[in-house]
Amino acid sequence: MNKRRALAVLLVLAAAVSCRPDDQRTDTLDPHQGMQARENMPAAAVAQLDSGSAAYRIDDFEQSLLHYSRATEIAPDLAAGWFGVYMAADALGDVDLAEEALERARSVVPGATLLHNGDSIP
Repeated sequence: MNKRRALAVLLVLAAAVSCRPDDQRTDTLDPHQGMQARENMPAAAVAQLDSGSAAYRIDDFEQSLLHYSRATEIAPDLAAGWFGVYMAADALGDVDLAEEALERARSVVPGATLLHNGDSIP
């Protein structure tokens, strides 16, 4: 499976886990609107996102937060970096940072109604 497809599958799974009755029906969404294609991302940001995800998967949330934060420094308009900061900060119990990062992710990708405060990716 190529990396772009794997990322899309991950995003769909994350949305499915956090789906709520007030969410927008997915069949009403334009699948290309708000997409940030991996091949258009700076290579250094992609490397940080990958490292952040690897650290998150082994429950090393401090390292995960560090990598995702670096991704946001490299590419501040990359929603994936901000959402990663949200996930790591949420796992660490830093509510203020998690909320701030989630709001930033929402501002980068307006209309992303599947992002909710208090949700995290298992």
